[in-house]
Amino acid sequence: MIAVEFAVVVGLTVLVALPHRLPLHRVSPLVAASIWLSALALRALAMSALAVFLFVYLPSTDLFHVVKGWCFHAVMPFMATHLGFSGHVFADAAIVLPALAMAASALWLAAVMARAFISLSVHLRRRSIGRGPHGSVITDESEFVVAATVAGPAHVLVSQAALEAMDDQELEASVTHELGHVRRRHRPIFLLGQLFSALARPLPGTASAKRGLSLSLERDADEYSVKMTRDPLSLASAICKAAAARHRMPALVHLAGSGDVTTRLETLLGGGCERGSRLGERGARGLAIVMVTAAIALSTSLPAWATTTPPHSNSL
Repeated sequence: MIAVEFAVVVGLTVLVALPHRLPLHRVSPLVAASIWLSALALRALAMSALAVFLFVYLPSTDLFHVVKGWCFHAVMPFMATHLGFSGHVFADAAIVLPALAMAASALWLAAVMARAFISLSVHLRRRSIGRGPHGSVITDESEFVVAATVAGPAHVLVSQAALEAMDDQELEASVTHELGHVRRRHRPIFLLGQLFSALARPLPGTASAKRGLSLSLERDADEYSVKMTRDPLSLASAICKAAAARHRMPALVHLAGSGDVTTRLETLLGGGCERGSRLGERGARGLAIVMVTAAIALSTSLPAWATTTPPHSNSL
């Protein structure tokens, strides 16, 4: 049983680390997005499994009983008397802290997103001044804003400042890009990425995986815009103007995104659609299938594993 669990841990570690070593910016954006989202899901599930292990399995181990049986008043009387250290405190903290950290991250994300959505609704009521291209909402703002809402009613926002800063071709390309997020169903993927990132926050590389997901979805919206407008250079120009702006209202997917703008611009200047070898594309699709399958398998097996009565070890 231990060998199986060890093999699962090693396999998950390899799957989570592998995307960071691959040139996923050269494969189909949705394939890359599937890999990055699966990597974030596996990270979140790994943190959940760790919390379950510490809460359910750790109390049955010999190590737990040894730590809990420490008597600091006998070993280190000064620390026990003046600092109040206790083996019981350390043992109890080891059990509950990971679960509390995950719960706090999830609650923090929920609070931030709820506040952002409320703020966005109020902002739209106060600042909306009419309709723009493709049904976009024009807002009376002095900052450059071209963005799509992440949740709730699907809107594409264009600020008055952005209208003044862009020519007609740039406006068409940028609005079509944001429509790509809506029509290509990117918004729930962004939300899932936010949730998984919050749960997996303590693990190294989580922020990088989140940026990889954002870049993949932005690339897909870029390709949608280029397909519709046949004008990659105007979109590249609009992205440059958006990247120079500092306005980053929450609950919106901004034109510049949060991924690697340089990679997007290089792709657009090269025609708007960059792909690697056919073998690399097939390999990425295979990896996406494996990672999605692993995430589903782990998510379905975790509840059963968590409710299994752990074997009791002999206390020391």
